[in-house]
Amino acid sequence: MSDIDEIKSRLNIVDIIGSRVQLKNAGRNFKGLCPFHNEKTPSFMVSPDRQTFHCFGCGKGGSVFDFVMLSEHVDFSEALETLAERAGVKLERRPTDTPEAKIRQRLLEVNHLASEYYHYLLTKHRVGENAMDYLKHRGITDKSIKTFTLGYSPNNWDGLLGFLKKKGYEDTVLETAGLVIRGNRGYYDRFRGRVMFTLKDHRGNVVGFSGRVLDPKAKEAKYINTSETPVYTKGRVLYALDVTKDAIQKSNEAVLMEGELDVISSFQAGIPNVVAIKGSAVTEDHARLLRRFAERLVFALDSDLAGDAAARRGIEIAERIGFDMRVAVMPSGKDPDEAARENPGLLKKAIKDAAPIYDYFLSSALSRYDVSSSYGKRKVSDEFIPVLMKMDNPIVQGHYARKLASGLGLSEETIQQGMAKYRTGKGGQTREKQEQQGDKQMLSLLEKAEINLLALLLQGKTHELLPVCIAVIPISQFHFKPLRLILEKLDMFMKEHKTFAAKDFADTLPSELIPTFDEAFLTDVSDFVEDDVRFSRAWDKAIRKVRLEHINIRLEDIGKKQRDPDITGDQREAYNQEFIELTQKRAAIEKGQ
Repeated sequence: MSDIDEIKSRLNIVDIIGSRVQLKNAGRNFKGLCPFHNEKTPSFMVSPDRQTFHCFGCGKGGSVFDFVMLSEHVDFSEALETLAERAGVKLERRPTDTPEAKIRQRLLEVNHLASEYYHYLLTKHRVGENAMDYLKHRGITDKSIKTFTLGYSPNNWDGLLGFLKKKGYEDTVLETAGLVIRGNRGYYDRFRGRVMFTLKDHRGNVVGFSGRVLDPKAKEAKYINTSETPVYTKGRVLYALDVTKDAIQKSNEAVLMEGELDVISSFQAGIPNVVAIKGSAVTEDHARLLRRFAERLVFALDSDLAGDAAARRGIEIAERIGFDMRVAVMPSGKDPDEAARENPGLLKKAIKDAAPIYDYFLSSALSRYDVSSSYGKRKVSDEFIPVLMKMDNPIVQGHYARKLASGLGLSEETIQQGMAKYRTGKGGQTREKQEQQGDKQMLSLLEKAEINLLALLLQGKTHELLPVCIAVIPISQFHFKPLRLILEKLDMFMKEHKTFAAKDFADTLPSELIPTFDEAFLTDVSDFVEDDVRFSRAWDKAIRKVRLEHINIRLEDIGKKQRDPDITGDQREAYNQEFIELTQKRAAIEKGQ
């Protein structure tokens, strides 16, 4: 038995989750309020049979390891060690024993030493006096210098190189860490004569550095950063998240800024829930990491988001992940660093009054063009209609279509015409694509109906219900392929077993079918399962719903075929006859016949 299996055998997921979430019995399962998003009605389900959890509100789910990773914001290796300790299991092969993990650990060690070296030179050595004066002039306090581990890299070629080699680290390790560069005459320090900002991951590991020149007249780059390494990827690291994550989680809001000094000055001004994204673009890794801690993002950036294509792509990513996004307009056009030092109250107000992202996009477009002219109207509509078309919620889309019409002094019908033109144009949808989208939506309704039927089948008297289900709806008629495959496996399983055991059956399923099985098995049908009369009604209703959705799918398909101008008269007549028969059958099912 592997370490993972041994841990799972000794721990009960209900106990682990129950120590953090108040759970109540719900038939075969337990339910409670999801700890990963705000909800008033419980949609978080835990299965002792399957040793899994799933939230039907936010979609998070998985094993006991997944729960610990999500709730404690750790990776798998850390979750493994935490649960191994709780289960009393001595790990045979620790995650840190792999070659990759050893290299990673070595790089983290050398980065930590480099951070201490830079910090010491800034705070304790006279070589760092100019850098200290610069930071003091920028209003950075001693407390912040310590909190954010600021430092100074001496203006010589091998200061850090010599220090780390004395500690026993090889040149190649230092090069892999991005701390030194190989030249024609050997290795030399990457960072020289710069104020150093230590870059850490959200757990506090030093993964890299950003260095800023002191001389404003210097011809070299103002900032240089650690190159990509096994422990540092720019698009995955958020500056200061290790310091501010608790404040972000408590406020359920992350304020995004561009640079390190923006964050430090704002933090000093009493805005603790800030991070820097090293530019204006949010990556998917940034968004997914922040989503662990907050539901709202407030952009407080130097640049104009409306005209920044990279920033817009990041916003689209964040929206897909489910963030509520706002934009804080900086006071008097200042960057957050200046605003925090000159008037912290105005910066706090700007963040508090941050406008919803789409209001910002619209107001920005309206302010940049003369909407009294036809040219200005066209430019605004060209800029904002694509934004409108990416809104999934039709109510939100309608709201902003009306605001656009009002801002341009046009009718809503004119805006709708523009949206329709966009759909069929370069960035929009053809009739065929619209029909495909309609098919997908209808199929989604059918999938939900089929999943609900499977939930009742698995959580009820499976051995009695399965033959009834197959007799009314043959397995081959189910549209949702994963569900169809599960039913085929279930039919074979029940022919070999007298009773249904969820764990034993799940062990027969291929891994790609487990998510669908778990979704059905964790669906809350406890109100029906515990009452035979109510269950019978729910079962009949579920069977009827699936049959009706199957007919609706076929009727929609027939309707498309009837619109085909190339079909023959006999084919059209056959379709008409099938349409009539299916319509009659649907009416009979709706009456309960």
